[in-house]
Parts: sequence; C-alpha cells; structure tokens
Amino acid sequence: MAHKYRFFAEKISHGSWQLEDEEVIHALKVLRLPDGETVEVMDGKGVTGTGRLHIESKSKLFVQEVIETCHEKDPCTRVILLGALKQGDVDDLIAPLVELGVDRIIVYRQDDTPKFRVSDNSSERWQRLVRSALKQSKRPWSVTVEAFDSLDEALAEVTAYKNKWMLSPDAKDDLLTVSASLDKSRVALGLAALIGGEKGLSPREEALSKAAGFTPVRLGPWVLRARTAAPAAAVFLGMLARQS
Repeated sequence: MAHKYRFFAEKISHGSWQLEDEEVIHALKVLRLPDGETVEVMDGKGVTGTGRLHIESKSKLFVQEVIETCHEKDPCTRVILLGALKQGDVDDLIAPLVELGVDRIIVYRQDDTPKFRVSDNSSERWQRLVRSALKQSKRPWSVTVEAFDSLDEALAEVTAYKNKWMLSPDAKDDLLTVSASLDKSRVALGLAALIGGEKGLSPREEALSKAAGFTPVRLGPWVLRARTAAPAAAVFLGMLARQS
C-alpha cells in the first residue's frame, strides 16, 4: 500500500477540508506535493479522512472528495510523568511515547533541576513534535504534552487516576507482577507511570508520590535510564489498556 501523507486540517463543508497554515508550508515547500495527490487529513478530535489535494494558491490548500472515518476515543487514558531531562533528551522521547499510545505526557521540574528545562519554548517545541508523531503513527486523537514547575503541581494533575505506579530501582515488586493482579475493571479509570530524571527521584519526591497514591515498582532486575524507562513503561501501560 502506497504511503499517504497526513495533515492537520479543518472541515469546511461536506467532503472538503482546508489545511492549516503550517501544513500548507510543509506540503508545498518540504514535500512538494502535486495537485491531485491523494492525502489524509485529521482534526485531532477523532475524525480522519482521505481525499485529493487541491492547490488553490501558495497559501491555501484544500482536500476535496474526502471520505471520512470517525474513531472512538479509548476510554483508558495513559499518562507518563517524566522528570525534565537535559536539553534534547525529552525531545527524543516525545515521538516514541506518542507512537506507543500515551495520551498525556507530563514533564515536571525536579527539586534540583534548572528552570529552563520546562520553559515555554520547550513546551511549544514538544507540542510540534507531538503533532508530527501523531501524523506519522496515524493516531486520530490529539496527545497533550504539559510542563510543570514542580512534581507537586504535576501530581495534582493525576489525582483522579486510580492506577498509579512510581518507577524505583529499590522497589520490591516489578510492574509486570503488580499489573497481573490488577482488577481489569479499574483499567478504564486511568493508568499513570511516574519516572524521575537522570538522578531519579529525591527522598522528598518519593514520599510525595507515595502520599499521592503511587505504588513503587521496578521494570525488571536492572536499573534503567529515564530514556529507556519511559518507553518501556509506555509499552506496559498499552498492554494493560488493551486488556480492559
């Protein structure tokens, strides 16, 4: 099957969608797509479609004769809370986490982490990476990436989640064992995995997380870097979500 490029667009009438401004630049100047090319569109709200590209001008692109598909939203929300890593490392994790089915990515600044790691510029860049990964992976629903100045603020975002695990190399149980005994009826109540940065979680952060309902678990017998632990945790959350 031939690859079809996917773009964020807005439905303007039955069978007709208009590409967003940034997508116009990408389609014309980067991909150099010709008029009449078969492409896909998405709105990030569960609707996708396939149609033919119509180049009206250098600033206006439409997709005509769109055949739409509506996708139901997965009732189980998966979230990864990740300590802000050094510059570039979080960027490299965004696409894998999106492709592995994570619905929310929460990046938080740890106690001894510089503030610039969760700046507004970082958040904007991460959101662009999310959009690119959504199109590549063909996911129909948007993924949010949020930055918080402390773990305290990040934990407040997941108080309603009923299944929460904190990755710790000192934990007695591994995530596979703990998840095997999970009541499957609870899965739809949300799945969250908390991961520290390069130095892991501080004693204060561990105590804070436990008080917020996070259960300490390991991801196996070895100590994993955050860059390895985050995608591994995402795989586990995805496996649990599919069992609900």
